[in-house]
Amino acid sequence: MLLEATRITKRFGHRMILSGVELKVQLGEVVSIFGANGAGKTTLIKILATLIKPTSGHLQIGGTDALADPLSVRPSLGVVVHEPLAYLDLSPYENLKFFGRLYGVDALEERIKDLLADVGLTPFAHEPIKIFSRGMTQRFMIAKALIHDPQLLLFDEPFSGLDVTAKQFMLKLIDQERRRGKGILVTTHDTELGYLVGSRYLFLLNGKIEAVANKNEIGLEELSRRYESQLKK
Repeated sequence: MLLEATRITKRFGHRMILSGVELKVQLGEVVSIFGANGAGKTTLIKILATLIKPTSGHLQIGGTDALADPLSVRPSLGVVVHEPLAYLDLSPYENLKFFGRLYGVDALEERIKDLLADVGLTPFAHEPIKIFSRGMTQRFMIAKALIHDPQLLLFDEPFSGLDVTAKQFMLKLIDQERRRGKGILVTTHDTELGYLVGSRYLFLLNGKIEAVANKNEIGLEELSRRYESQLKK
């Protein structure tokens, strides 16, 4: 199992954000987690990415205890969250060179060139990220997440704030990485895009994960109906 989270809870003060979350991700699948704003999706992604610690629970990534030894699992992770997680005064090229060296990426110059072309940032390779639009920053974050060719990709609301062209790019990229055998977790409140990109679907409701179905077991209309029904409870 690539990722296995067991009984993950997270409290902020007296508020319970996540309550006994159980979650698995295997290589070659895209798990789409649907949840409303404030449902705890970002908190969950940050815990799985070892950016914050849960209040309790267990997390294994590639068979390693990720909570006890987060540094050893981070090279296997590619993460896209709302914050850029980069040096905003530096350019995409400078950031990718720094992180590529950090991860010991071979043929780094060629890798950077290819990634910037893939995400459409070649013309802006040497501009500071702080002047980028939301969509451009998102494209950079994707390049950063892929620089070291990680096995596990964690995308928090990857379609948020993107125009139609950028959303199509994200759909294509996620499918491409799945076909390359990556394990991918996507959180979103957009049932249509989450359905298109996913191979297995979960709901995050009241701090808990609810298994829904695999793609071959449910259509978009039924998935949307069930999701809307759960939100009204």
